[in-house]
Amino acid sequence: AVQGTLLYLALYLCILIPYQSFTKIYLYFQKRKEAKQKEGDEKKVSWRAVKYYNSRDMLALTGDRTVKYYNSRDMLALTGDRTVGNFVEFAILFLPLYWMHAIFVDPTQSFRIGCIYTATRAIYPIVYQMRGFLALSTGPGYLLYLYLMVEIARHFVFA
Repeated sequence: AVQGTLLYLALYLCILIPYQSFTKIYLYFQKRKEAKQKEGDEKKVSWRAVKYYNSRDMLALTGDRTVKYYNSRDMLALTGDRTVGNFVEFAILFLPLYWMHAIFVDPTQSFRIGCIYTATRAIYPIVYQMRGFLALSTGPGYLLYLYLMVEIARHFVFA
């Protein structure tokens, strides 16, 4: 379980967070380049407007009052935000189930489960951009949650 947890956290810290940062930096320079070409003033685009992209900033940049996930107009930035967001949203479910299974049910399976789950999280940014294929990343995770919950419950009910 320790190895699987370290692998899982390494994905988050070494790949997903840098990917999210890359998407914002890339978008920042793209927006500055566009502003310079359109209006001759690249300083109109601030780092804050790109990184946090709240509704006030969206209104200032585009005149659009609707916003979801901070930045729904730029697929790359949205992918970075949703990848990290989804990872964090489901960590609260996965990690306790994973450790309970490793401690109470079968520690020999824990690394394999951690590898499978981490691999499904790693492909999330790829399948997020392929509309209709997101279940290739999230589906196996849901099945693993179910498996872990059933095995933990079986251990305590039928022990």
